[in-house]
Amino acid sequence: MQKKEVFRVISRVSFLIFALLLITAGSLPSWIVGIFHRSNGAFREDVRLIPSWLAGLLPQLSPLNLFSTPFSAHDLGGKAFAWGLVWSFLSLAVLLIAVWKGRFFCRWICPAGSLHSAVSRFSLKKHPFRLRISAYLFWLIFFSSLAGFPLFMFLDPLCQFSRMGIFFEDALVIAALLPCLILPVMLLFSIFQPELWCAFICPLGYLFSLIHKKKSLPFAEKINRDRREIIAGMAIGLPGALLLANFRKVAGERAEKTYPVLPPGAAEPGRFSAACIRCYACINSCPTKILTVKFPYSSDLTRWFQPELDADKGVCAEFCNKCTEVCPTGAILPLTLEEKKYCQIGVAHVIKEACLAWADGEHCMVCAEYCPYVAIDTDNDKKGIPRPVVKPELCRGCGFCQNSCPAVKKGKAIIVRGIPKQTNLKIK
Repeated sequence: MQKKEVFRVISRVSFLIFALLLITAGSLPSWIVGIFHRSNGAFREDVRLIPSWLAGLLPQLSPLNLFSTPFSAHDLGGKAFAWGLVWSFLSLAVLLIAVWKGRFFCRWICPAGSLHSAVSRFSLKKHPFRLRISAYLFWLIFFSSLAGFPLFMFLDPLCQFSRMGIFFEDALVIAALLPCLILPVMLLFSIFQPELWCAFICPLGYLFSLIHKKKSLPFAEKINRDRREIIAGMAIGLPGALLLANFRKVAGERAEKTYPVLPPGAAEPGRFSAACIRCYACINSCPTKILTVKFPYSSDLTRWFQPELDADKGVCAEFCNKCTEVCPTGAILPLTLEEKKYCQIGVAHVIKEACLAWADGEHCMVCAEYCPYVAIDTDNDKKGIPRPVVKPELCRGCGFCQNSCPAVKKGKAIIVRGIPKQTNLKIK
């Protein structure tokens, strides 16, 4: 093995280990903590390899964010746009390396590329697939981002690797399997055809090759050579993004009028869906595991596989803003602990026919006992039995009430529903 190849292997292994640490940022799952503490996961929030805010560093390195963040987040407000530009400096540095060294990042740093390279060493050396769809995917992402909804950003290799973190964070749900299995499935294909992903499918790798300056092929000639792929990306990307961005108007009454409960700082559902690249860094960083991925029962395609809150699984703690620190695209705005404390992400609703107090006349105000914001009032019946009533002007949608509700006969008696736009109750 040549000296350069030895250094390349060392570099790839080192960055692969570092990437694995990044996707396990934050609190560790109970089965790992159990190795160090025999306390049934009681110390899971205290055992950390690296700070949780680093959970989003890996997808933030992708230069594809330079095309998706400013365009998809421009309607989120000046704060989101500025935050996206700040993180863009990381991806810009990677892009500048590509101008100088081409696919240096792919061959020396990219953790997904390292896995594909390792698997390809044992491949069958077959080459049935020769269509360079990476070019079509890149231009599709680029032109659709101009219309405000970057299509196929979930195919970014760094996003794919970041999503694997949910396997280490006790956050894996069936709905997340489809986006998370892209990387393992492509690794299986590499057994048959070596470097299939890197050579023919990866949109990030195509970008590196496109901007790399070679004397034999100037940039203008590259554009001319790739005009068919550019035109195809424009013809599909622009109308496709516009269709998704206006999905509710096109689908009419078939689209649901309900709203998902989104992470604090996510602003409005439509804009969050456009800016979110499904890297799941927010899910990986969440210590209470209330953030999850729900199966796409919704007919609104823009919401498929995006992170949402599920109060049956956990609660949105009052003094926690982990998810707002890691988003690489500005889909989740950075919030201070004070801003997070007053951010209304949803409103709780009492289901009277399922409530032990309202339906059965039993003494039960568990929801009020657990509410950290004193957002649940009482309405006594004729016998003096207190019944819960939610005060929307105080409710943050944190999920403590739903998570603690003891009703089981007809399901939870109090549930949190999303709102059209998140609000700061302190300045409302």
